Amino acid sequence: MSFLHQSLVLLHVITAAAWFGLSLRLGPQARLAASGAAAVVEDGQHTVRLLNLFMLLTFAFSMGALGLGGGYVGQMQYHIASALIVVLLAFQYFLIRPAWGRLARLAAAGESAEPAARRIGMYAGLGHLIWLILLVLMFWNRFAAAL
Repeated sequence: MSFLHQSLVLLHVITAAAWFGLSLRLGPQARLAASGAAAVVEDGQHTVRLLNLFMLLTFAFSMGALGLGGGYVGQMQYHIASALIVVLLAFQYFLIRPAWGRLARLAAAGESAEPAARRIGMYAGLGHLIWLILLVLMFWNRFAAAL
């Protein structure tokens, strides 16, 4: 494989790991932010911006690697993973990001932000599940060969 293809795969894995690692702290941050801690709300907003960036880069690097790798003809798991990464991208931009914005508005207004915090934790947890499925699909050929 070409150096560029391998570099894109490596960058894809790094940015996906960064998204996963940062998203682990999102649920606890949301619970603290719901209590009205302004510094935590701001820190959470920064985390969400980084999650947006890393998810977008993960998607871009995966599509670049897929294109340079010839499209993985006959390897359905990569096509399923490509669809799931779009789902994860949608989770990030259409569920997690707006939910944090809602939590920040509620916390700033002094209203109960607990339901928003629970929703963020749920979205992050579902994102982790999708991420884990993607990881398994990435290595499916090696798992299948070992069986």
